[in-house]
Amino acid sequence: MEKIKVTQKQIFIGSLLATYEKGATCYDIIENHSEELKKQGISIEKINSVNATLASLASKGLVTKEKVARKDKIVTLYKFTQKLLDLLKESNN
Repeated sequence: MEKIKVTQKQIFIGSLLATYEKGATCYDIIENHSEELKKQGISIEKINSVNATLASLASKGLVTKEKVARKDKIVTLYKFTQKLLDLLKESNN
């Protein structure tokens, strides 16, 4: 299997996403994990930092994404893949 290069930030946000069985939006992750994100030095003032990291995980095939309605907006729902779970397991070793 080809080794996928990921950053600590991608691993951290990927590990947060992995706690959501049905997937999560960047808004869900920011709302539910704001303190953990702040401790890691990740900005929660705007969604850009978390959303861009989730999108980068999708570009590597580690998460899937789909558009969903949330309140009055259409947002991206990200779901972890087995590939991400395997990568997280490796990074913990």
